[in-house]
Amino acid sequence: MVVIGGGNVAMDAARCAGRLGARRVVILYRRTEMEMPAQKEEIRDAREEGIEILTLASPMEIMVEEGRLKGVQCIKNRLGTPDRSGRRAPVPVEGSEFLLEADLVIPAVGQRPDTPWQDSALQLSPWGTVQVNPDTMETTMEGIFCLGDAVTGPATVIEAVAAGHQVVAAVEQRLSASRPDLEKMSQGILKNQNNDEAEEYLPIPDDVAIASRAEPLNLDPDERRLSFEEVDQGFTRETATAEAERCLNCGGCCECMQCVEACQVKAVDHEMKAEEEKIKVGSIIVATGFDPMDPTPMTQFGYDRFPNVITNMEFERLSNATGPTGGKILLRDEKGRFAAPPKSVAILHCIGSRDVNYHTYCSRVCCMYALKYAHLLHEKCGGETLVTNFYIDMRCFGKGYEEFYQRCQEEGTRFVRGKAAQVRMEPVTGKLMVLAEDTLMGEVMETPVEMVILCTAMEARKDSRDMGRILGINQGADGFFLEEHPKLAPLSTATDGVFLAGSCQGPKDIPDTVAQASGAAAKSLALATKGDVEISSTISFIDPDICAGCKTCIGLCPYSAIDFDEKRRVSVVNEALCKGCGSCSGFCPSGAAQVRHFNQKQLVAELEGLFETMEAK
Repeated sequence: MVVIGGGNVAMDAARCAGRLGARRVVILYRRTEMEMPAQKEEIRDAREEGIEILTLASPMEIMVEEGRLKGVQCIKNRLGTPDRSGRRAPVPVEGSEFLLEADLVIPAVGQRPDTPWQDSALQLSPWGTVQVNPDTMETTMEGIFCLGDAVTGPATVIEAVAAGHQVVAAVEQRLSASRPDLEKMSQGILKNQNNDEAEEYLPIPDDVAIASRAEPLNLDPDERRLSFEEVDQGFTRETATAEAERCLNCGGCCECMQCVEACQVKAVDHEMKAEEEKIKVGSIIVATGFDPMDPTPMTQFGYDRFPNVITNMEFERLSNATGPTGGKILLRDEKGRFAAPPKSVAILHCIGSRDVNYHTYCSRVCCMYALKYAHLLHEKCGGETLVTNFYIDMRCFGKGYEEFYQRCQEEGTRFVRGKAAQVRMEPVTGKLMVLAEDTLMGEVMETPVEMVILCTAMEARKDSRDMGRILGINQGADGFFLEEHPKLAPLSTATDGVFLAGSCQGPKDIPDTVAQASGAAAKSLALATKGDVEISSTISFIDPDICAGCKTCIGLCPYSAIDFDEKRRVSVVNEALCKGCGSCSGFCPSGAAQVRHFNQKQLVAELEGLFETMEAK
């Protein structure tokens, strides 16, 4: 079989012919491979699939013998001077004719607009395409618009669709004077190929390393040439991350204004500018939440290696009506596509919680959302799915929670008391095998399932240290913010006027979070109605006559209550922030930092008074 042409259509035809049984496929092209208009990836993939590419040869005549195709009479070429496309024109070499035998010939030599219908007022480019205004796509005849291949020449469907949007915006602009600025709307959308305006790119900074483009995973040529399975398998997680990190984010928004058109409530304002604003407040409620733990380092559970080992947040997304499956709970096949619903699911509790290697605390919410997942699996999979919960202890502590636990037992959910140790894949059946110890039965068991859900720990946010430094809040060993007193002041912090709400203080369920948020709001309102707030007199001060300006105290202060006065070259205490902890006074090398009412002279006087009292007795 011979395919005449060198574009993407020619490559597609040749590769399809190979899949449909052609023993030999040859692509005939009149220039060299360097001048081929086909994408380099298409040419590479065609070669990998055994397609022959014969260059510098042009067809002269289709040879027929006894009513049957015999082949293509061809002539060899050499490259001459560039033509109007910028490529060097092929020049036939006299006496170099040859016959290329073939049973089938497919011409794939391009296309051009059919223009005899056009009025003389419509001007054409040297390529035979219609001349238009690149911003409005309006032709030389007022009120007549043109788009697609008739303007650009052969292009892609995506470019044609983009041009359609541009023409609609232009027509709407003509019919209504209240439309957004047309020039802004047209930026970044398809331009006429005859527009000679050069694209401008920002220079790459000198300190940025240039990384090569990531290559997607392709099916093996021996496998793909026999089927029409998708060749491009996309990126792995690692290559996708590496490719995304190549972006310098130098372009930003192209101001095409399509978001303005799409937003029905008109919430997008492209004229808005970034502003820094200082707001004077009397209290602050910290409700920064938590981070879900990434179980990737816990390699024994197979997350990020096996497609059907997912986290609790991923299952939430999967079962949601707005998720990728419309709320259906489906497995992924070996190619990552959603397939059938699971017949067996394992839910593993305490992944990263109650674990001396990660977090020793209980995340509190895991048991209850694990029960919710079991209920959803029974409900959405028709009750035929076997759900197994592997747990250490079931902690159903809230109102109505124990009743929900009993309901899940009645629905057929299986509960195994024992933490799962490992998840592996059975190579023969492709099922996931969960290894765990049943502590009630005293035996080690291996359970085959099709899906594994990991109930991961709740962690303190990664930026908690920075936030605590700004607001003067201490953190516990687990990274969560510390309250002033666990029983008497569970909402307050060491900084007056700063309150805690929600899981930034520690793992909490939704009802507890709502209750704490209401309490924090009430405390904040109490301060607002009071107007003035009394602060303790036992705070630090720095004697400016003694301070050497070493700034040691600034780094030590846990409440960021000390600033440096550049004019006087001394440290100054902000009395509203200081809590009188004494960190600065204990380490000040010059002795300038002291705690009011607890300085050295006062302490010595108190001690002398005590001694005198004791002697008198």
